[in-house]
Amino acid sequence: MKVSEEYKRLYHYTTWNGLLGILKNQSLWATHHRFLNDYSETLLMKNKLFEFVRPVVHKESSDFLNKNPDHKKIMQQINDNGGFEALVDQRSSLFIDGMYESLPNSGLYITSFCKENEDEYINENGVLSQWRGYGRDGGFALVFNAQGLEHILQEEVEKYDYSFLQLSDVVYSDDEEGLKSELGPRLHYIKEHIKRIIRSIPKGKYDPDPEKDSKEYDAFISCISRYKHQGFKEENEVRICAFPVVHNEEYLKSSAHEKNQLPPEKERKFREKNGEWVPYIELFDSLDKDLPIEKIIVGPHQNMEMRVSALKVMLCGKNIDVRASDIPFIG
Repeated sequence: MKVSEEYKRLYHYTTWNGLLGILKNQSLWATHHRFLNDYSETLLMKNKLFEFVRPVVHKESSDFLNKNPDHKKIMQQINDNGGFEALVDQRSSLFIDGMYESLPNSGLYITSFCKENEDEYINENGVLSQWRGYGRDGGFALVFNAQGLEHILQEEVEKYDYSFLQLSDVVYSDDEEGLKSELGPRLHYIKEHIKRIIRSIPKGKYDPDPEKDSKEYDAFISCISRYKHQGFKEENEVRICAFPVVHNEEYLKSSAHEKNQLPPEKERKFREKNGEWVPYIELFDSLDKDLPIEKIIVGPHQNMEMRVSALKVMLCGKNIDVRASDIPFIG
C-alpha cells in the first residue's frame, strides 16, 4: 500500500536555516544512516532477522545432512565441535552478517516525516515533543502532500541511479503485528534467498539469479531501514530511504559490458555538525519544480508572529498556508 493511500499529509520538522534552505533550493536533505540521532539505525533488525532466519537454516541444514552418505561421520564431527544447534546458530549469524557486509560503504540515506495524527489539533499545531526538541531556537513543520511527494520521488528515481528509493512508514520494535504485516513479505524473500544458498552447497557454487537476487536485496534494505526502536514511537515516523549507486570502476565496467545506458550518479555532499563531517544527498534538487508543500506551521518562539509575517512575504504568490502553532511552549 502506498503511503498516500493511508495519509494525505506528512510533516517534516526543521530549523529556521533548514526551512530557508528547503524553500530556496526546493530540495530535502537525506542523511547517511550512521549519522542519525538513533545510533542503532539499521542494526536493530539483526536480532529479529536471526529469529526469522534460524528455523530456515535449521531445516535446510538438517535436510542436507540427512541426504549425505557420510551423515554419521559428519554428525560426529559436528557434535565434537559444539553440536548441531550451535552450528545452526553460527550459520544463521554468518548469513545475516554477510547481508550487512554486502551493503556498500556509500550507505543508506534517510529523510524523516511524521504521519498525520488522529487528533486534528496536533495536525494543525504540531507535536509538542518536536517543538521541545528545537528549544529556544524554535522550529517549523512543513506539511507535504503525500501523493505529490510520491510523484516527485518517482521523477527522482528516473533521473538518477538508485538501487533503492522508497517512501514508507516505520515499524516500531514493540509492534509484532506491524512487523508481520508490513515486513513479513520481505522477510519471506530473505528466507528464500538463504534456502537457495544452502541448497547450492552440494554443487560447490551459487548460481546467481538477477531477478530474485534483486528482490531479496531490496527486501533486506527495506527491513533494516524501516525497523526502529520503540523509544522513538512518539515520532510516528514515515521516511524516505535512498540507496544511490556508486559509479566505481567495477560497476562502470559491468554496465559497459552489458551495454546499459546509466543515469547519472547522485552527488554525495557533506555538512559540518558538532565538529564532524556528515554525509548527505540532496533529493529533488534538479527536478526544476516546487516541492508539494501545502502549509508551514511556525513552532512556539518568542518572535513567532514575526516569523509568520516574514514567511508570508517570502511566499507571496505561492499557494502555501502559513500559521503559528497554538501550543503555548517556549523552550
